[in-house]
Amino acid sequence: MNNTLLSLTIAILFGIGTFLILRRDIVKVIIGLSIMSHAVNLLIVSVGAFSGKDVPILTHHEVEPTNTIFIDSMNNGIFAPVLNGTAPTQFVDPLVQALVLTAVVISLATTAVIIILAYRLHEEYGTTDIQKLKRLWG
Repeated sequence: MNNTLLSLTIAILFGIGTFLILRRDIVKVIIGLSIMSHAVNLLIVSVGAFSGKDVPILTHHEVEPTNTIFIDSMNNGIFAPVLNGTAPTQFVDPLVQALVLTAVVISLATTAVIIILAYRLHEEYGTTDIQKLKRLWG
């Protein structure tokens, strides 16, 4: 994907999320937080993508070809996957993907809790408007 298009998409998502967070309705605020968390996840994934010529964590030592897919050789200083002793191939760092997957699960749980709280507020007070809730609470 083009970097300009990706950056524009992330900026638009941040803008929409910020706009919705500043609304008076709690449901719109929840949707804005969810959109903004997706924008942050997209930003983290886009920054974590590798676009160089070599894999960044491999050293340029000679590796003996074997039948295994992954070779870790502490004696040679190689701590990353090498495909059958061939030259390193480009790949995306899996740590970034694992962090974003964790962030997605956490944001899902947080969103579920906030939706439950908003439902209870609506059930108790009959509104989700923040200004009306301030007046009801005194």
